[in-house]
Amino acid sequence: MCFSASASFTAAAVLVPIGFYGTHIARTTDQKAYAPLAMTPAFFGTQQFVEGLQWIALDNGGLEPLGTITARGFLFFAYCFWMVWIPFCAYSISKATDTEALQKRLKWVWIVASILGIGFYIPVFFHPELVQPAVEAGRIVYNVDTIWHNFVNTEPLGQLVYWGFIVLPLVALKDKGVKMFGVLIFISIFLTWFTHSQAFNSVWCFYCAVLSIFILWIINRPRLKHA
Repeated sequence: MCFSASASFTAAAVLVPIGFYGTHIARTTDQKAYAPLAMTPAFFGTQQFVEGLQWIALDNGGLEPLGTITARGFLFFAYCFWMVWIPFCAYSISKATDTEALQKRLKWVWIVASILGIGFYIPVFFHPELVQPAVEAGRIVYNVDTIWHNFVNTEPLGQLVYWGFIVLPLVALKDKGVKMFGVLIFISIFLTWFTHSQAFNSVWCFYCAVLSIFILWIINRPRLKHA
């Protein structure tokens, strides 16, 4: 989490069990298409755990190799994993709720987003020296010094492309609960951009991690209807 190591570890302790519990519900209530989405809080929890370790590294003067490993780990989620996973979740749900035409579109969105996400992360993985994590105003800032990352991190067009691949697949679905989750992520983007633009990656991932708790309600709707 963007505030402290203890906050990150607390978030991880809450989110990981929620993810596994939600996945269990999805698989036992005939919602297998929702299982990837149900697991999402656990992945957010894992990302928060990694950032907790990054806090420990920074609080100890850039402790290595912990600092390098955790910076690459956090940015793996921020730059690559979510670009692959969120469109895949939308595609998986569409196979149970939406038209074949939308399924095909979302499949291509998933493929393109995956290619971009992997390409976006490769420089970070092979050149960890490009990443310079630092604490600014009590938040972790992940400075990545490449033309491509500067374009996505600072230029409006680059940011819109990244955000679009995260938000649009969710709001395109027929399921109103998933659509609402996409809208909440969209709101969190602008909230983060206006309040913590310098530490966007860290703060936005925190907001999304909190919002992912909403997924448990989405998955639990069949049980609530019969309660």
